[in-house]
Amino acid sequence: MKLFRRSRSRENERGQIVILVAVSLTLMLLFLALAIDVGFAYVTKAKLSKAVDAACLTAMKNLAQGQTTARNLAVNSFNGNYNVSGLDSNPPSINVTFSTDAYGQTLVNVTATATIRTFFMRMLPNRQTFSVSDGAQATRGKLIMSLVLDRSGSMTSNGGSTALPPAVITFINYFDNNNDEVAMISFASNATVDVPIGYNFITPITNAVTAMKTKFSGGTFGPGGLSDAKTQNDSVSVQPGQNAVKVVVYFTDGYVNTIQDKLSCSGTPTLYNYGGYDSGSSVDVFDPSSGTSLATYDGVSKWTPTTTCLKNVTKFTSAINGQLKSLNRTNVTADAKYRALQTATAMRAENPGMLVYSIGLGSSADQAFLQQIANDPASSTYDPNQPVGEAVFASKCPSTQCSAELQQVFQTIAAKILLRLTQ
Repeated sequence: MKLFRRSRSRENERGQIVILVAVSLTLMLLFLALAIDVGFAYVTKAKLSKAVDAACLTAMKNLAQGQTTARNLAVNSFNGNYNVSGLDSNPPSINVTFSTDAYGQTLVNVTATATIRTFFMRMLPNRQTFSVSDGAQATRGKLIMSLVLDRSGSMTSNGGSTALPPAVITFINYFDNNNDEVAMISFASNATVDVPIGYNFITPITNAVTAMKTKFSGGTFGPGGLSDAKTQNDSVSVQPGQNAVKVVVYFTDGYVNTIQDKLSCSGTPTLYNYGGYDSGSSVDVFDPSSGTSLATYDGVSKWTPTTTCLKNVTKFTSAINGQLKSLNRTNVTADAKYRALQTATAMRAENPGMLVYSIGLGSSADQAFLQQIANDPASSTYDPNQPVGEAVFASKCPSTQCSAELQQVFQTIAAKILLRLTQ
């Protein structure tokens, strides 16, 4: 009897094990099926997220072309990044809308949904497909920008006078004529605010930069151009919490060589610009309003004309250390570089700090100086604690490639500014 009972018990145990194994395998298959389908959903979600982000950024970058164009380009970007596969039940749907925030700045909203076919979950009722959604929103910050453009005499011999106007016109059309505020400053022996900072800037700047074709002459009063740019940008207030970016774009084809101070005109302190040479020792003195040359000092002892009211001036006060220095080209140029760099540093130190980008034309551009002006990471004085700009160069001037290269350089800066606006 005992043997018989043990045999029945073992048979019952074997039967129970078979049932448990069958149930366990079923559950394992269900979990495996779920894991596979969820895995496909996760992959789709990642792909969808990438495409949505790209579409949102594309729409934001192209707002200056109008919302219809921005929306169409966003959809094209989404389709190009998503790449419909065999897993998709249908092409994903995308919706691009525009709104404004409390400061009147544009918001881009992108949502998209993809429906994928399931592999194992389709065995369950109403689980033949699975929907995955994602969305993104970007705020386009307000741009407050001053363009600082070199119109010195050397621009007529290196192709810059011809290449600059169309490059600037293309550049400003990347930005929003209604929501951004932009100024144009130009400099040679003097500096002038050709277009004060404000809205609806495209036509005034187009006209001003076109008119520059007949005005290229004189020295390089870069410090004055930067100082005017700072004043223009500072005149636009940024409200607490407002998404705004302040930018200065500084363009030149050579060295800064002109500064501004009060010099003694027959005993009367009078404001003059002076410098204007890249070699030798001579110094010209200019009317700060018109840029007209008034007199020349040979850097040693002689003034021309000899009757100038400045004939007793032989030194100037250096901004570098406050000391009197001999009035010659070397000392003035060193002071011009120092003053320009001090102004650029002061711009970045503000709150919000300004971004400074610099563009050098031709082989004579002072690359090390322009990298310092922009706080480019390649600069020897790079400060990671200040806003980081960039120095770019159009070195193929003069040549038949000058205009195309300068267009590309300005477009590179435009892309970087637009990226900052959408971060």
